[in-house]
Amino acid sequence: MKPKTPSNTQRGRPVGSKKPTVSAKSKATALLARREHSQTELRAKLLQRGYEVEEVEEAVQWAISHQFQSDDRFKLSLFRRRASTFGDRAISAELGQHGLGDIKSIDTEEQSVDALASEEDRAYDWIMRRKLSDLSAVFDEDSVINQSRLLTLKAKVFKGLSSRGFDFGNIDRAWRRIIAEFKSNA
Repeated sequence: MKPKTPSNTQRGRPVGSKKPTVSAKSKATALLARREHSQTELRAKLLQRGYEVEEVEEAVQWAISHQFQSDDRFKLSLFRRRASTFGDRAISAELGQHGLGDIKSIDTEEQSVDALASEEDRAYDWIMRRKLSDLSAVFDEDSVINQSRLLTLKAKVFKGLSSRGFDFGNIDRAWRRIIAEFKSNA
C-alpha cells in the first residue's frame, strides 16, 4: 500500500514545481546581469526556481569560469551599496551571512582609496547629510549655543549611527570634527 503523503521532492525539485523552460546558465546570467550575487546566493536562487542540483552546480561553475560571477566583486559591490548608511560591523555581518568573511577580507589593493572610505569619514558624511539643518539651527541662535538641544542632537546622532553598525570611537571623532568646524565658523 502506498503512503498517502507525497515526498517533498521529485528528482531534486520540490513537488508541484515544473521544470523551468530556460537553462540554469541562462537564468544565472540573467540574475547576474541585474546585480552581483555571491556563489551561495546564486545557488539558492537557482534551486528555488526549480533547477536540479547538478544543473545548478554546472551553471555556477560556468558563470565563475566566464567571470560573470566573482565573490570578490560581490564583496566590493555590497560594500559600495551599504557604505553610505552602514558601518563596518553591519557590513561585516552581511558579508558573514553570505559566507564571505568580514570587511577586512575585501581586496583593497586593486581599488582606489575613494572607493573604501574610512568608517569615520562615512560617519561624518552621514551626520552632514542627515543632521546639518539641525546643527545649523543649534549654532545659529544668536551666537549662544543651546547646550540641551546640542546634547539631544548628539544622542540622536550616536543612537542612529550605532544602530547602523558604526564604531563608537569613529562616531565620536566624526562628531568632534563637525562641532569643531561649526565653532570655527561661528
